[in-house]
Amino acid sequence: MKGEIQKCLDAGLPRLHVDVFDGVYLDSPDALTFGPQMIACIRKRFADKKDLTLDVHLCVDRPQRFTQSLADAGASRIIFMLEAMMGEDNDSLVSSIAFAKKINSMKMKCGISINPDTSISSIYPLLDTGLVDLVDVLAVEPGFGGQQFNEVAIQKIIPLRKYINERLKPRGIDVKILVDGGINKHTSPLVKDAGADILVAGTSLFRHPLGFEEAVKEML
Repeated sequence: MKGEIQKCLDAGLPRLHVDVFDGVYLDSPDALTFGPQMIACIRKRFADKKDLTLDVHLCVDRPQRFTQSLADAGASRIIFMLEAMMGEDNDSLVSSIAFAKKINSMKMKCGISINPDTSISSIYPLLDTGLVDLVDVLAVEPGFGGQQFNEVAIQKIIPLRKYINERLKPRGIDVKILVDGGINKHTSPLVKDAGADILVAGTSLFRHPLGFEEAVKEML
């Protein structure tokens, strides 16, 4: 793990996107990854890297449970799934606002993630609150690497960019667009042209036949 992270830092990529799956929200024994303890180890091992950003993408059941432990571990931002926020009142917006406030109160930034089949307009009321500074547009179904890019993501990025530029920025609300899943040398220009700010890549970087550095060059 240390070596793979060092590759990112050496390539000038100080932002790490860390997926945390519990095998429950995504009902599969293969969807089980590390949690707060690993985040804490990464932060400790690279404590001298003051610009290291740890974005923690929670694909877990009842994600609110992890807020304190991730804050203690040194997470920079918690990105939670809108689809995991259906509370007892059956209103994901109310639950999402409450969770975003809790994240911000613990001195972490907050992001929202949506599945490919979720309407982009469903998160606009949450963005209007100013509690969220990043939208994670999933271009694949969450949980597994190596999936094919779903172009529905582009259909979401374009109106989202328009909404941010025309409705949020004039109010002083700055929201970045992150695209996650199926990103490679072919899809990266498509999402950047549509208005994405941040690209998350895994398989195409770490399993590139010509090596990590060459993979990074292809996407710049």
